[in-house]
Amino acid sequence: MSETATPIRVLLVDSRPVVLKGLNDLINAKKPRMEVAGNADRYARALDLADRLHPDVILFSFFPDALDPLEVIAGLARQGDAKLLVLKGLYDDVPVAKAIEAGARGVVLTEDPTGSITRAIIKVRDRSVGLDRAWTGGLSNLATREHAHVVNHPEQSKLARLTLRERELIRAIAANPSDKYMTIAQRLGISEHTVHNHLSSVYHKLGLINRIDLLVYALKHRLVEGEEHPDSGWVEIN
Repeated sequence: MSETATPIRVLLVDSRPVVLKGLNDLINAKKPRMEVAGNADRYARALDLADRLHPDVILFSFFPDALDPLEVIAGLARQGDAKLLVLKGLYDDVPVAKAIEAGARGVVLTEDPTGSITRAIIKVRDRSVGLDRAWTGGLSNLATREHAHVVNHPEQSKLARLTLRERELIRAIAANPSDKYMTIAQRLGISEHTVHNHLSSVYHKLGLINRIDLLVYALKHRLVEGEEHPDSGWVEIN
């Protein structure tokens, strides 16, 4: 998409004024690539604005409301062509697998760098196939059900590019998805810098954005099962 093309119009759904302000600033700073189309602090207003404004992407948070958020997601998914991304904190109790089933196309973490949010907006808007993302808690069953529908041959070339060290890192993250980079580095006996380098390489090779992408991808493609750990240990690559 060129800089002069129509911007991606984003509807923000969150009950917290501070979060809405931060997201507004973040997204509008990316003009003309994207812009905020509207803000909703209640689910009824989100349904109304989506119907009137026809946004391209809806960034959706779970919060207490008179309406069931999963039913709202399903309604938004039926209502138009907008792609819905769930925004959640790492430790928030959000039924992500059910949100995916209801129609959400992705999940982004509030703890991830702000660039992850804008990249997720671009990616979910530009892809013709939904991004089946989820987080732990019911995810394994979702991934297992969908595994039979994954087209294997285009992915095999991506998987073949992964090094043994990158596969070990994937297994480490899948085993403890909420671990911080420092914890992963200590467990694997490498530096945090090396973790970042290898993880960036994995994201690039597999076309992923963040840990949620990686976790779902690893489960779908069985990267955490039936693999032998490499005989050699990790080696620093600076």
